[in-house]
Amino acid sequence: MKFISTHLIPAVILFSLMIASCAADRKNSQVQSPAVTASASYPAEASRTDTSRKLKDAPDFTLEKMNGERFTLSDHEGKVVVLNIWATWCGPCRKEIPDFVEIQEEMREDGVLFVGVSLDEEGWEVVRPFAKKYKVNYPLVVDDGSVFDGYGPFRGIPMTFIINKKGKVEYVAPGMVNKNMIKPALEKLASR
Repeated sequence: MKFISTHLIPAVILFSLMIASCAADRKNSQVQSPAVTASASYPAEASRTDTSRKLKDAPDFTLEKMNGERFTLSDHEGKVVVLNIWATWCGPCRKEIPDFVEIQEEMREDGVLFVGVSLDEEGWEVVRPFAKKYKVNYPLVVDDGSVFDGYGPFRGIPMTFIINKKGKVEYVAPGMVNKNMIKPALEKLASR
């Protein structure tokens, strides 16, 4: 009985928190229509049709990419940037990445750039094999806390921010998104 109270109960609680944190917003993002919501603040609360909303600047950051080069968000002003917060252990994150790879391939010439920001504590040790397995064709970085500080806190992951060509956060998508949810917003922003 002592084993159960000192080992099993904390393990069950920890497991429950991990599952809940990964998909905390998944249920809400499926109910909202559209799932990609216009942004006036973090988290997004503005209506897509509210043209008077004031967009916030996307917090800048510089992190190391898999190849050792530095990625600085502000260097990509003039492009539509899809900033996806994810982790290798997150089921919904793993489900949306193939769509991101496909959209990146289709819209690269339109000035769309996906950037994956991993929250994995193990860092490149787990991210590198994941990227190879999923054939990720866009920059991946591992957060050192700067993205979390600038864009968080997050109630759950995945969390996706769409940044317009002027460096403003235009849309926020809490929870898992797919190609049908995100591509119309990207097409609209890329054509502006």
